[in-house]
Amino acid sequence: MVRNCIAFFTVYVAFQIAFSPCAKAQNTVGTTFYSEDVAPGYVLFAPSGSTRTFLIDRCGQLINEWISEERPGLSCYLLDNGDLLRTRKVLSGAFVGGGVGGMIERYDWDGNLIWSDTLASAEFHQHHDLAYLPNGNILTILWEKHTAEEAIERGRRPELTPEEVWVTRIVELAPLPTNGSEIVWSWSPWEHLIQDTDSLLENFGNPADHPTRFDVNFEAVAEIFGPGIGQSEAFDWLHVNSIDYDEERDEIVLSSRNWSEIWVIDHSTTMEEAHSNVGGQHGIGGDILWRWGNPAAYGVGDEANKQLFGQHDAQFIDLESGKGISVFNNGLQRPDGEYSTIHQIELPLDEDGHYLDVQDGQFLPPFPIWTFPEEPDLDFYSAKISGYDWIDGSHHLVCEGMQGHFFEVDQYGNELWEYFNPMTSTGPLNQGDNPIQNSVFRAKYVALGHPGLAGRDLTPSAPLELFPDLSFCPEDLDITEESGTPLSIKTWPNPAKDLVHIEIPAIHPDASELIVYNAQGQEQARAAVSQLITLKVQNWPSGIYLGIINDSRTSSQTSPLPPIKIIIK
Repeated sequence: MVRNCIAFFTVYVAFQIAFSPCAKAQNTVGTTFYSEDVAPGYVLFAPSGSTRTFLIDRCGQLINEWISEERPGLSCYLLDNGDLLRTRKVLSGAFVGGGVGGMIERYDWDGNLIWSDTLASAEFHQHHDLAYLPNGNILTILWEKHTAEEAIERGRRPELTPEEVWVTRIVELAPLPTNGSEIVWSWSPWEHLIQDTDSLLENFGNPADHPTRFDVNFEAVAEIFGPGIGQSEAFDWLHVNSIDYDEERDEIVLSSRNWSEIWVIDHSTTMEEAHSNVGGQHGIGGDILWRWGNPAAYGVGDEANKQLFGQHDAQFIDLESGKGISVFNNGLQRPDGEYSTIHQIELPLDEDGHYLDVQDGQFLPPFPIWTFPEEPDLDFYSAKISGYDWIDGSHHLVCEGMQGHFFEVDQYGNELWEYFNPMTSTGPLNQGDNPIQNSVFRAKYVALGHPGLAGRDLTPSAPLELFPDLSFCPEDLDITEESGTPLSIKTWPNPAKDLVHIEIPAIHPDASELIVYNAQGQEQARAAVSQLITLKVQNWPSGIYLGIINDSRTSSQTSPLPPIKIIIK
């Protein structure tokens, strides 16, 4: 019977993984700390060096994954129907800046690519982030190329002007039925400029008197990056790295790393109003409704007034007192030392929901209402990328991006969970390896009650790291039926060429040994059964193999457990 099966199946291979006793100091990758007070739920992330996007549980076990042909560029989101929406890196040659994207992809839960849109040309290029709207449209960030001559015609001083000026444009995309999209709304700072150098231009004025406009001569790139900046950094005037949408207020919040500012703009405008300073629910068109972080950007204050330092991931949040913004403050070039913080900022709204006027020339509030950590911690620092999710109004999921380090703290700053991304551009790290080259743009919290999880098979598979240690994890890993038969046995990757992993979520009490046969019925490998079996297969001939799990009560020719197949390429 085994020989008949072999003709139709693929090899399933492995050796036993030993699980070591758990301690936070012993685990170096994957989950390194797990408290019983951790918020229940999952974490979604796309490692910078990988083409795979992962949904994991808090033990670091794989719940689902999606595989693209290219690395992220840079964000990903789980939609309410279970689809994955992600950005993808496309290198056209015209734009080679940090956070470069160029394509948006949508996958169903099973990993099938069901829609994509390429936004990469000689004139514009998508980058960093997107926001999914309730009507199914997508907001995303573009670089839009302008020449030095065009910038000077807008009042930019020639000595500040590189040969190209990349300006942000926000577009709302209405996806077409198969692929591609139609732009149905757009906004750009290029249409809301102020300058005090050329009185003959219509946008002439004192930036401090027009804080809802963008000073075309504000130059913060050298301040952020220091001397010797690269060409792409010099071209990228604003470097907007995140976008979020608030349905209740129909507003958009943007984060500009180069300006160390976050901006709120009105989305209720028509396309024409968004390009002007009239119209919309607030009456000022596409001018800035609220800005915060660096008053020097509109000609007020100095270094002492600066609150943000190259920040990322500005999001709308609901506070007990009203609407607010959360943000990961990277701390780049912070005067008192380079360390990161996370903040919550209360939006200054009156009883009618309108933004309060500036006070002493500056937008309110003067300080965040909450900061973590309360005191500077020089060990907590990510100069680039990174993000932060507020969970259920009490917990905080933080992604220290350059280190691929995720952790959760409660409202008092107590650590509840810690994880180091083990996936690099060359594959997964071993448990015990130092976590290097494992950066992650952002980690997103996915609640247990997320609509996209309803009705899905959430049976956990093995962690991403090799030779994992789950002995510390309090989760109940027994997912057997009354018969004791595993609900699923998974093989990954499949096809494979270097390593094969056999994931048995629950070990049958009578399972004793795995034997792998080639297509001729010859034994290829033999291994004792454990929850995760891994085997090196780089020297195996290409073809189909079959793995049979022997039952200690029966002969090797029969087994109540299903055969396992894999393809070696």
